[in-house]
Amino acid sequence: MSHFTPNITFSNILFEQIGGVNWQLRPDSVLHIGLESDENLTSLLSRPMQNSQSNSSASLQTLDSTSDVITIVVLGQGLNDIWQNDAQQAWLLWQNIMQVFNWDEANMVFFDTSHIVSEEMLFTTMEEIVELGVDWVLSMDEEHALADILQEGMHVIQVPDIETMLMDSYAKQTFYNTVISIAECS
Repeated sequence: MSHFTPNITFSNILFEQIGGVNWQLRPDSVLHIGLESDENLTSLLSRPMQNSQSNSSASLQTLDSTSDVITIVVLGQGLNDIWQNDAQQAWLLWQNIMQVFNWDEANMVFFDTSHIVSEEMLFTTMEEIVELGVDWVLSMDEEHALADILQEGMHVIQVPDIETMLMDSYAKQTFYNTVISIAECS
């Protein structure tokens, strides 16, 4: 008994209109590398063993560079209420975001901008962020003065706030695309 599968294709525009997301593999992703032709695999397997020592040191250097700890700084209103609160849907969303970007919760530093109300608190927080040595900061509160001050010395990336991402899938996509573009440049 033969099984016939019709070959139906949709245009990208139609696919996006019905809610689909056109994902593309990054050229350096593990999955993309795994999908390369079998010829590359055959050539790797047929290499002489004399290169194994230099290959292993190159592999260790690659592992060392990927294991560098990256501190992620997040600014936003109401972050104290949701941070590590398993009863909040917003925290569950943030955990998923951390998982997607392979961010460790221990390396996350957040600042609730609703509590930064005085000029002294503003400059103290700015100094804390500068001392972390980060190149960029995720800001979910573009109206706050802290984001303006930080833009003078580092890259402040405006992203949708967590509550908006809970309600709007487009906001989640915007967050993802924004962070991916910054991560590729770093």
